[in-house]
Amino acid sequence: MDQLSALTTDQWAVVVAAGTALVASVIALWQAAIARKAARSQLELHERIHQEQNEPYVIVDIQPDPYGAMLLVIENTGPTVARDVRVSCEPPLESGWAPEPGQPDLTQVLREVLGRPIPLVPPRRRLTFLFDDETRFQNSTLPRRYTFTVSANGPAGQMETAQYTVDLDAVRWALIAERPTKKVENKLAEIGAAITKTENAIRELAPGSEQQVPRRGTRPLPVRQQLPDATGDA
Repeated sequence: MDQLSALTTDQWAVVVAAGTALVASVIALWQAAIARKAARSQLELHERIHQEQNEPYVIVDIQPDPYGAMLLVIENTGPTVARDVRVSCEPPLESGWAPEPGQPDLTQVLREVLGRPIPLVPPRRRLTFLFDDETRFQNSTLPRRYTFTVSANGPAGQMETAQYTVDLDAVRWALIAERPTKKVENKLAEIGAAITKTENAIRELAPGSEQQVPRRGTRPLPVRQQLPDATGDA
């Protein structure tokens, strides 16, 4: 304390200036460290975004078909080729589709598909496999929830493993119960019924003339004309 009190004004100015410079240096170093860390984070983020934009992106889903079936879909939505695509499922896929004689068992087919790697899936390639139909929901013993795990190689090597969970109860309400052509088929059936009704009405109005009203899909029989002979007799 005696030494500090003995300092002159100029000496105090030097001490204050030195202290201020030291504090400023510490703050500058701290700010520089923060800036370097932020720049590093920005660079890593930019590199990650660039890598992801140039990697394949393979998704697995179970989607409804317009005709009432459910399809297993493996699709590469990325811009580059996916190689050695491996898909596993938990629990193992099980179809409720009962095969007819001579037809393959869908459960066995699907498990064989997922049991081996797919060598190549180009960009926008969509692989579709028949899985089941809406009658599946009448069987309560079949699984309703599947988790797919996908791994593949991209241009930069091994890609990050992805998982997709599919809830069939959600897909159930997306199934289209009526075929897209159902209304057209119904309208054609109504037209056919109206034609048949008209033909029946004509037959009732002209008894004995059924042969004169050709059936749909048949050609009317030609009327044979008898030509007069050379003598003029009929």
